[in-house]
Amino acid sequence: MARAKSKASTDDIPPLEWAAAGVGLCLAATAIGLTAWDAAFGVDSPPAIEVRLTKVTPTPYGYVAQIEAFNHGGAPAAQVAVEGVLAGAEPETASATFDYIPEQSRAEGGLIFEHDPRAGPLKLRAKGFIEAS
Repeated sequence: MARAKSKASTDDIPPLEWAAAGVGLCLAATAIGLTAWDAAFGVDSPPAIEVRLTKVTPTPYGYVAQIEAFNHGGAPAAQVAVEGVLAGAEPETASATFDYIPEQSRAEGGLIFEHDPRAGPLKLRAKGFIEAS
């Protein structure tokens, strides 16, 4: 009688499973490496918020001064209070609060004025924040 071919052992791991394990290992090693790099060489400073005017849009209810707040610091900031003061014959102040700005990131928002912010000098600044560590 002829011998039957022996089947592949059930303990053999398919190549696709090895490939998936290799991809998972690479992703895990990358995440660990990036975390270690940031811990060793990352910026270690308090939040440093810069506020910039990006666009002014007229609306039926006033002027929206669209702003961008950028956190140049090495720590996140929460409840970032931003103020805009429009100088002129009738000085006008508007404010907004950004919930959270991660380190080295930006957030966008708007300040609403009755008068056109392009008509007079507009001073923008961050007034304060809460540490979000």
